[in-house]
Amino acid sequence: MTVLQLPYNREHSIVWPMLKTLIAACGLFLIGAVVALTLIPQPPILEIEFFPLAKDNSWKHLVVFSGGDYIYYMTEKVIDDSMPLSEEKSYVVMEEYEPLTTTAPEAKSTVAYFRKGGFWHRYPWLDYDGTKVWDTKLGNGTEQILPSPYNGVAAWKLGFHTNAWSADGKQHMNASAKASIDPEVIRVPAGIFSHCLRVETMSVNDFVDQHQNDKSYNLRHIEWYAEGVGLVLALSDEGEGTPIKSRTELVQYNVK
Repeated sequence: MTVLQLPYNREHSIVWPMLKTLIAACGLFLIGAVVALTLIPQPPILEIEFFPLAKDNSWKHLVVFSGGDYIYYMTEKVIDDSMPLSEEKSYVVMEEYEPLTTTAPEAKSTVAYFRKGGFWHRYPWLDYDGTKVWDTKLGNGTEQILPSPYNGVAAWKLGFHTNAWSADGKQHMNASAKASIDPEVIRVPAGIFSHCLRVETMSVNDFVDQHQNDKSYNLRHIEWYAEGVGLVLALSDEGEGTPIKSRTELVQYNVK
């Protein structure tokens, strides 16, 4: 049997051991780099404020209720930032509804917002006469409307009680909400907004009417908040696949 002998090459005899050493060294370097990257602390999720509240901030929304019989311009303005609620600084917001249809009556309301436990809370039981704000005591409890500041996907429960409809009538609401960044672009009269915070709330509302009859209904709210702007779009219905009950779009805003 003839054995094939490769010719001796001094260059190969020197280069090959060096090449093997280089490959091994590169392998060790890559392994070390991967380990080092895994040990480097990753940057935290940015905390973003989607509902900027400060005195004199204002927003104007177009609100259309189902059927189009009730259409309003809703103007909201922060009128006070000194009213304490739940031992926290609160921002009182006056809401005025300018009717755009003959069937829509004039309306107004006063609410307050305060930050606690990583959320903005909404307290709806106030009134305002143009000079002072007071608590009507028509109900109790607050709503956690959205995370503040937002730093990732969040879910929570909320609920409150009210006897605002009559002396005997009472309402109880059980609701859950979740928030996440929406990849879709939101287009409203005030502009085009991206990476909005989408807050979806599902509620079951039980109440006793003035005739002492037990009633119940479901309601879903989906709201989109733009960073540094506030609420830009809101829809309400009774659940997936049901007709829209109301649509709210931002028309203009003045935010510090």
